[in-house]
Amino acid sequence: MKRQLIIGLILVLLIGVCFGAYFGVDYYQTQKEEKAAEEAAALQLSSFDSDAVTKLMIHTPELDYTIDKDDNSQWQVAEGDAMHINTYYIDALCTYGCSLTATKDLGTADSDKLKTYGLSDPVSITYYTSDADKPEKTLYIGGQNPTKSSFYVMQDNDDHVYLADANTAGYLYVTKTQMRYRYLMDDKSSDILKLTLQRNGETVYTFEDTSGNSDYKLTEPLETPIAVNNANLSTLFIQLTELEADDFGDSDVTEDKYTEYGFDKPAYMFQFTQATGEVTTLLVQDFDPLTASYVDCLHKETNEILKLDSSYLGFLQKNASDYMDDTVCYFSISEVSALTMQYHGSFNDKTIDIDDSFTFDDASTTYSCNGKSFNSDDTELTEAFKTFYTALSEISYESLDTSAQTPTDTEPALHLEYTMLDGSTHVVDLVKKDDTTYWAFIDGEFTHAVVRQRALSGEDKVLETYTAFQKLLESAAA
Repeated sequence: MKRQLIIGLILVLLIGVCFGAYFGVDYYQTQKEEKAAEEAAALQLSSFDSDAVTKLMIHTPELDYTIDKDDNSQWQVAEGDAMHINTYYIDALCTYGCSLTATKDLGTADSDKLKTYGLSDPVSITYYTSDADKPEKTLYIGGQNPTKSSFYVMQDNDDHVYLADANTAGYLYVTKTQMRYRYLMDDKSSDILKLTLQRNGETVYTFEDTSGNSDYKLTEPLETPIAVNNANLSTLFIQLTELEADDFGDSDVTEDKYTEYGFDKPAYMFQFTQATGEVTTLLVQDFDPLTASYVDCLHKETNEILKLDSSYLGFLQKNASDYMDDTVCYFSISEVSALTMQYHGSFNDKTIDIDDSFTFDDASTTYSCNGKSFNSDDTELTEAFKTFYTALSEISYESLDTSAQTPTDTEPALHLEYTMLDGSTHVVDLVKKDDTTYWAFIDGEFTHAVVRQRALSGEDKVLETYTAFQKLLESAAA
């Protein structure tokens, strides 16, 4: 009995020791966590809603600016030199400044240390939210530590110096270059409706989306019904959204100073108008892309000089034809129900006359020529016919003669009339210009396009493939 009592006492003692140890460890852990939380809180230099920021006052050794929001909640310069500000960068200042966490507290520093840290005249950013007279937070950004991994920072109402990670604090080290908007295009989401290029005062092209459905047409220096290659034009639009300055020149180059800066007679004038109504004009001095690395370009609307990489200005050397379809007129065989073709001219040193009618049912691969039907059962004949139709659809033009007047004699050497599935018709005519070239007309409209004879009678071209098809058709009929 005595032994059992002793064992019971020992168990009670052990349980007490365990509980004591448990509560001791728990207390220690709690104290440790509380201390870590206090240390983390001490390193949290700012914590407020970045979307609530309505104004920033920025000071650097080279500038003083007040940035606030206009009636449309867009950032603008309220005080300071006129500048096309980088609104994306202002948003970044708000994002990184509202939740800045230090990595280490270096304690207080004397004046010599502050100078070493770049904090004797630091970059400062004062944030305002709901109270326009009382700032939410002021941050002071000094230089970088020797390893460049951190910036020295301070905050208002605190004499301690902190280290903050360079990946975040680096955004807060404001420079004038960062403040300036780097991209050519302000609103990258707004469609371009009109695009003009002038070289040495002469209009190279004007493309316009006249219908509002991204169906662009060439309207200057001539109007032509030849289709624009929308894919090529879209590539140019992408280049424009990505075009940004590598550096900047002066930002107050108004029109009265153009002569001083050499922009009174620019080699290039490039302009586009967006759906918002915003117009962007770039004046560019003459340059050699093989020798010039960067080119001074004047952004007319903001009066600032952008230094652009010459390798991204290749679009200034391009012509209207680079953005046009290289065929006179193209209709897919699946869109056509009938075609008449008339041609009178020379081919392989002989005169040839064609007056043929074709019908199409591409869905069932059934066709006819002058009433003679054939279908996919005759593979060779059908393929020959499709080869001929492809050549007909791909008649190319040599050039666009912008100064040409509409010819008085419009009797066509080649006449094509397409009947579409919806019953509408389209006419393509080639009118003889001289012994080797033709003028192209589409639906009676002069295109200014010059078509060479080789586009008709060269290898694998219309007359060659037509002749090959006719031989097979005659053989099938026999």
